[in-house]
Amino acid sequence: MKYGIAALAGLALLAVSACGSGEASMTEGQMMEGPAQTASGFLTFADLDGWADDDQAAALAAFRRSCARILALEKTEPLDPKATDAALYGTAGDWHAACSAAAHVGPGKGAARRYFETWFAPVRFADGADERPLFTGYFEPVMKGSLGRHGPYQTPILSLPPAYAAARAAGRALPTRSEIETALADGTLDADRLALVWLADPVDAFFLHVQGSGRVQLENGSLLRLAFSAKNNRPYTSIGKLLIERGAIPRDEVSMQTIRAWLEAHPDEVKPLLSRNDSYIFFKRLDGVGPEVGPPGAEQVSLTPGRSLAVDRSFHPLGALLWLDSRYPDPDAGLQPLRRLMVAQDTGTAIRGEQRGDVFWGASPEAAEIAGRMKEPGELIAILPKPLASAALAAR
Repeated sequence: MKYGIAALAGLALLAVSACGSGEASMTEGQMMEGPAQTASGFLTFADLDGWADDDQAAALAAFRRSCARILALEKTEPLDPKATDAALYGTAGDWHAACSAAAHVGPGKGAARRYFETWFAPVRFADGADERPLFTGYFEPVMKGSLGRHGPYQTPILSLPPAYAAARAAGRALPTRSEIETALADGTLDADRLALVWLADPVDAFFLHVQGSGRVQLENGSLLRLAFSAKNNRPYTSIGKLLIERGAIPRDEVSMQTIRAWLEAHPDEVKPLLSRNDSYIFFKRLDGVGPEVGPPGAEQVSLTPGRSLAVDRSFHPLGALLWLDSRYPDPDAGLQPLRRLMVAQDTGTAIRGEQRGDVFWGASPEAAEIAGRMKEPGELIAILPKPLASAALAAR
């Protein structure tokens, strides 16, 4: 796609995751439709630490959203045309039968677990000599704003100007952040016409650009949802990295929370520091979406907190299933195991590498705490339709 909502979230950190009724809900006839396991050398689900404790029903709900897109593809099409190094995942046709079966799985963790165990098998990726596994988190920030410019509400969140849209279509470069802000100041860009909303805190605007989506609490109490629209395609300069270089924050203490604290403690330095970053994000309104639903990711399906994963699309196609074995910083209990079934539904500029992922945590204060501090090693394991898993094994 253009840009995922996790697009820059990891950069802040880098610089700067048996029910009886459920068991009975899948009939033996439905279970019999799954392909037989034809090879014995790949991993089994029992080999995955935490598999028996996971809530596969939550993963299935997220996967069904991806399946709706996959089933609309021709059988010969790739799951994701940008997955250039992802032959392991086959074509859309290799996933059609499993996706069709997903619609018939009854409620409950037991039914969901039996579905995945019937149709899929885990496959470990080959060791990468230069691989540096890293798993971070992102979230949907909540901030205060106004539909009109007044009082403290002086920071605009822009829609894509028509002139910029035309330039993008013609393949021309868009202005840098500093040039855009200069155009807003001198009136070349009409801020009153282009602003979707005005924020009270420029630091909130910075983190909205980092996360790529957000929720704005308006003065009348209503909620405005914002989603990524476009990017100026200029290089991103990490503010966290700049703060490390100037000795403002020790490298091992960099997090979203420490970056925010520094910016709020040095208000006169916010604008000149942020201007060092040429990248700029434009937004659009996300209307008709309930508060319980996440924003759309790169796959253009709603993200599911704790189940949607931003990945490097060159290695993992959107819609693919992955088992994540890592850790996350629980605000109350410290580092905890993060072992769960995830769906690749987003991407991001900072997400590079086969063993690199960004977990979407949602829009709650707890989600912000976890996402802002998560920076952990771990492992991704592919969860493939059984014929693809057998083929992968045979090729090794």
